[in-house]
Amino acid sequence: MKRRISIAAFVAAAAVVATLTGCSASGGEPASTEPLPIGLLTDLSGAAGIFGPPTQNAAELAVEQINAAGGVNGRQVELFVADETGVPTAGLSAAQRLIEEDKVEALFGQHNSATRDAVAPVTTTAGIPYFHTPLAEGNFCVANVISNGEVPAQQLAPAIPYVQEETGKNKWFLLGADYIWGQTVVADAAKYIEASGGEVVGQELVPIGTTDFQSVITKIKESGAQLIIPAIFGGDAITFEKQAFDAGVGNSAVQRLAVIYEDGTLGAMGAEVSSGMYVSMAYNQALDTAENTSFLDAYYAKFGADAPPQTALSEQTYVAIHAWADAANKAGSTKSDAVLKALSGLTYNAPSGPVTFGPDHFATQSIVLTQVQPDGVSVVVTTFDSVDPEQDCNEPMGS
Repeated sequence: MKRRISIAAFVAAAAVVATLTGCSASGGEPASTEPLPIGLLTDLSGAAGIFGPPTQNAAELAVEQINAAGGVNGRQVELFVADETGVPTAGLSAAQRLIEEDKVEALFGQHNSATRDAVAPVTTTAGIPYFHTPLAEGNFCVANVISNGEVPAQQLAPAIPYVQEETGKNKWFLLGADYIWGQTVVADAAKYIEASGGEVVGQELVPIGTTDFQSVITKIKESGAQLIIPAIFGGDAITFEKQAFDAGVGNSAVQRLAVIYEDGTLGAMGAEVSSGMYVSMAYNQALDTAENTSFLDAYYAKFGADAPPQTALSEQTYVAIHAWADAANKAGSTKSDAVLKALSGLTYNAPSGPVTFGPDHFATQSIVLTQVQPDGVSVVVTTFDSVDPEQDCNEPMGS
């Protein structure tokens, strides 16, 4: 599934001047007034389908804002959207269509790591920058791939000791989706828990698409756990939390520190189930900053008061598209190497706060710890500023 976002009929005056002179405003490659196609690959169906609509909206808003500011090197940006479906083979086919048929010059992927692994080689062959925008496990080092989403070191290292101190509890059960992201969260959480003086009393990995969590719930009860880190997402998370609540091990009995329970997922759980949960992610709508207020005002003005809430997953896509545009304008080129070199060290003032793209393909950024109130509304408990992703890719971007 894909659709084209309409573009303005005329380009900005700066593009006209650049066309007349035969070069870009920054002295890079020759200017063109042809639309500049970029691609968004995201979940519009499947287990993570709840994440797709706000992500597509965020991407459309970013493109609209970039075009209103003059576009990229004098060209208006055109967005193509494809459904990844949560299945790597389907995601790969969709990415190939975006690259081969729509001729996208940059790809933005808000989807799982398995699809990223399948898609990365075709973007490398095509010679385009590929931004994998959601939170992920980290340790993925490919020259043309930028991972601006949160990694476990950012979400867990500061939040685990904070929650232990606030609750006075330290016995943890770790629940993860049985693929590389969930496996990494569970492994890293155990490391940070031990370093914080806590204890892992049980852990379990479950297949994506699990519908019956009764055996996991029994293990949680028997473990004596006081806290849970649930690294499962979308429909699976909603199903687990509803079943756990009905079985007497909801958040009021066993405190959650979640890493992917964004507001859409929490809303689907319902206030009774989600009340009291902590969530550690890079963004939440509750942030009280001028940048976030401006972002949300523009978002709801464009899509209406009933638009799906913006979350860390969708906001990171918005950040990536703006950062790509800034880097391409700085470089005077949309060529992959030029964009990546310009991106290294670039700071974008995002709704979530400053996001700095490091030479190792990852981003230093703030982490927001929120807690769900009895009415289902998330409030910011604290923020951890400029959290290092603790990644070490030997090959710098653009090399």
